[in-house]
Amino acid sequence: MSKKVLGESIYVPAYSRIFSYPQRSDLLAATLAVHNVDPETAITLTRVDYHGEDGKVLRSLLEQPLELAPFQSKTVLIPINDTSGGVGANFIVEWSSDAPALSPIAEAIMTSGSGGPGPSFTTRGRVIERRHAE
Repeated sequence: MSKKVLGESIYVPAYSRIFSYPQRSDLLAATLAVHNVDPETAITLTRVDYHGEDGKVLRSLLEQPLELAPFQSKTVLIPINDTSGGVGANFIVEWSSDAPALSPIAEAIMTSGSGGPGPSFTTRGRVIERRHAE
């Protein structure tokens, strides 16, 4: 069983484009999905920011804290025509809970959205800060 914690910051890689040749790139839509996998405890998303490849925050994607009930999910879309993030874009997801909870799954799904064959792939988030119960 995974250890329960009071909150985390999670880094999730995202890509608004990828290169197939030096002068050719494919545009991608990125969907961030955060899944509360704790069957008993709600968590609260406190921050969801989208960063460009230069590390700067491009936009905050959460207007106010959002509670996710057990097994509830939240998704956020960066549309295919938004190339502001560049190749090295990322999301920072912060969550907290009043009671110790299992870490959510945070991942990004990138797709070309062209209707034909094109690149599609996922990336999984990595915890960069963890807040333990005392």
